[in-house]
Amino acid sequence: MRIGNWIRNKIFWGLDFIQGNKIRHHLRDIEFILRDLDAKESINRREQLLKELLNHAVNTTPYYSKYDTYSSLEDFPVIKKNVVIENFEKFRSIRYLKSKIHKVTTSGSTGIPFTIFHDSEKRVRNTADTIYFLQKNGYKVGEPLYYFRLWKGETKSRMKSFLQNVSKVDISKLSEEDIFQIVERLKKDTSLKCFIGIASSLETICHYLEDNNYEPIKTNAHFFIANSDSLSPFTKTAVKKYFDAPIVSRYSNEELGIIAQQENNESDVFRINWGTYFVEILDLESDVPAKPGVVGRIVVTDLYNYAMPLIRYDTGDLASYGFVNNEKVLTKVEGRKMDAVYTTSGELLSPYAIYPKMQDYYEYFNQYQFIQLGASEYLIKLNYKKDFIKEEEFRQNFKSLLGEDAQIIIEYVNEIPVLSSGKRKRVINQYNP
Repeated sequence: MRIGNWIRNKIFWGLDFIQGNKIRHHLRDIEFILRDLDAKESINRREQLLKELLNHAVNTTPYYSKYDTYSSLEDFPVIKKNVVIENFEKFRSIRYLKSKIHKVTTSGSTGIPFTIFHDSEKRVRNTADTIYFLQKNGYKVGEPLYYFRLWKGETKSRMKSFLQNVSKVDISKLSEEDIFQIVERLKKDTSLKCFIGIASSLETICHYLEDNNYEPIKTNAHFFIANSDSLSPFTKTAVKKYFDAPIVSRYSNEELGIIAQQENNESDVFRINWGTYFVEILDLESDVPAKPGVVGRIVVTDLYNYAMPLIRYDTGDLASYGFVNNEKVLTKVEGRKMDAVYTTSGELLSPYAIYPKMQDYYEYFNQYQFIQLGASEYLIKLNYKKDFIKEEEFRQNFKSLLGEDAQIIIEYVNEIPVLSSGKRKRVINQYNP
């Protein structure tokens, strides 16, 4: 570890020591639970966490109070985002109404913001989860971490930026020039570094390298973690070829945290984070367990968010499960892949660039679907909730992103079509250049 990284590491853990070793205690707890899931101590600890969470929920939240005579987790209903949105205040624990809490907002499966609150202990647990799953790949706190995502107006304190050593890489647009600059930036940084990024953005970069006949890049990469959408076989092979580094896939979301992650790029199974969540895979049509190997709904109980408990929360994602050495693992995670689209000039555009254009108009519609029909033809379906008086402004806003010659059709619908998977796709590309 370089001296600068070593200093970051010591300051990080020193500050944690001053604050009561909160992160270290959680990290040790996660390690203790996941070290041997069959161990009696691990089983007892997980049962304790679940029981304490359920008791807290029925005693302090209006929504769960009617389940105070429960005998098991199955006595609680499976809930979806819309249930939380419609009963928002009822999900809040009365014990945390005056406590310091953190607001977490995600775009949701239909593009409409979904907000929950995290208490301080949940925030610390998420930090410990992040460190644990990075360390599984050999990472040490303080090492350089390149993060490929949509960065919009996010700021950190100088101390936090220094300690985390995160290099932000914005993926809202990944033109050839953008990717060229990213590659040149990586070439100049000779330090051992780690990468986390949206799987589709990493795939776009790898396609660029392939299309332009690049030689392997000596960037001293340690490992890659792909999140948010599906990691393709091409990307796994290309990352190894061009960066000489392993890549694993992570399953996580904003409202919960890290739910599961692959341990190495030789295996496609995801090890579930049983230390922080209780995960169920339920049938597509009913709230009963799916059979091993059969695709079902991912339903999660967060064991650590006491400010706003989420019990048997349907994430909207799909997966199948199996067993490795008696441990229940996810064998396949589905339903998160989104299409990339093109501007009228042929520039590849990340689906994540669409979302900010939508968010300023959420007051007018419940759902949307963006479809590229041709080289310069786009269809935007809006499930409106009131008259859209800013239609022309909305259209011009998208032209600034897609091109002034973009032909944008706006269609008002009563419902966005649901795929056979049960999810609505927000961005679809029906055009093949």
